[in-house]
Amino acid sequence: MKKIHAGHPLTTLILLFFICSMISCKKDKTKGQETKPFSKQVSITYLKDLITELPVKIKDHSVIRGVVISDASSKNVENNKTLFLQEGTNQKGIKVQLQKDHNFALNDSLEIEIFDQTITRLNGAVVLQDLPNNLVKNVGVGKIFPRETSVRALEANKKDWEGSLIRIGICQLISDNGKYSDNMKIKDGKAILNSRIMKDASFIGQELPKDVSSIVGIVHLEGNEVQLIPRNTLEIRPLKYVIDEFTKWTNTTWNHSSILPRFTLQTEYANWNGNIYEGPVKQLATAADGSFTKLGKIYPYLPKDSTRGYMQLFPSEKLNLKGLKFLNITFAGSKSVGYTLFSEISIPDEYIRVALLPFNTGVDELSIGIRIPIESTGEPIPGKVVKPKGAVDFYKIVSLTAPVGEVGKFTAVKFIIPSTLEDLVAMGITSGDREKWLNNPQLEIINLSSRKTSGITDFRQDRYVPILLDQVQMGF
Repeated sequence: MKKIHAGHPLTTLILLFFICSMISCKKDKTKGQETKPFSKQVSITYLKDLITELPVKIKDHSVIRGVVISDASSKNVENNKTLFLQEGTNQKGIKVQLQKDHNFALNDSLEIEIFDQTITRLNGAVVLQDLPNNLVKNVGVGKIFPRETSVRALEANKKDWEGSLIRIGICQLISDNGKYSDNMKIKDGKAILNSRIMKDASFIGQELPKDVSSIVGIVHLEGNEVQLIPRNTLEIRPLKYVIDEFTKWTNTTWNHSSILPRFTLQTEYANWNGNIYEGPVKQLATAADGSFTKLGKIYPYLPKDSTRGYMQLFPSEKLNLKGLKFLNITFAGSKSVGYTLFSEISIPDEYIRVALLPFNTGVDELSIGIRIPIESTGEPIPGKVVKPKGAVDFYKIVSLTAPVGEVGKFTAVKFIIPSTLEDLVAMGITSGDREKWLNNPQLEIINLSSRKTSGITDFRQDRYVPILLDQVQMGF
């Protein structure tokens, strides 16, 4: 047979025919198809900045990425089509409404195609609306840490933080029935924040904790009103209490060591300290106070005001005060009138004698306070007189309860105790050895009661309004 070489005209013709067929095939396959534009990643901040008064169609071929911060398992979201996505810790978040139910879980990391989708504002909240589910892709697992804040700071930043995760520190949860409900509120000091509990939430109807050390939730706007959507009850942490009812004193009879004032007020729960010559002292209730006190109970009395006697609380082996967040002090004003003797029950023949005027109900005021000592570092501060290194400045913690206008009745007052550097700064404590105090806190209970009756002088015998304590709750 005759061989056909590569350079033969027939061979060349066959090769050309084959190449043309391949090109034609490729053209047929791509005919009528458009090349998909490259999708760039944009931030949630950029996306939310597009918002106007009317719905906006997104014209960028782009994607957003973020982490799911809503917990579908607790069902405290509007429905199974809704989730909240946040780009990163302390960054912007956004509400996403899908066309169908989703199965994305808390901390899922998502990528969302947003070209030709709609972003709008619904009753205050910015929403990526009516999003097809197939535009959402799960790309892994992430973690968003909540922004630490307060109710007042949240109110001031509500538009910037809308759709993002926050944590509010020590606060109270309040509702009409004492349970998780749609009218639950969060009370942080004197500021109050509305919450948002859905009717299908898994924890609705459960008992509210009395006080909480922190609550985590998502910022939501309802018109101009800011709300907090708790994710679940695992992130609502009740305070753990040590309660001293002053029924188990270490020293109630005289002994040599009791002569030292720092030993006289110790209980089995706490290391209380007083001054047997100025107060406070522990004793049986006075005859005038017998009508509202317990028979045989030994009470701590603060006979004088804060400039003369204060009740100190120091850390001890049995009670580490680091992390103390809350004090609830139950106290009353003494009904004693005229010359009255107050004496430490464990020290004989030592008296605090005061001449007491009648309490003018509704005019004079009973009040109790807390102050904390911060040591000076001695470092100069422009425009401020600085105490020598080691000297102490005292800072008052304001009660969350208004002054009381009558004696002879026990009243509970609440105090939030600073437990972080940010807490101290919020109190105006911007200098001194703050870390030392945080690592080894101590405080003083002071009598801030005052006479408001016309004609009362500043003479100490006129101004004194003795108080007595029934119990102290310490929340951690």
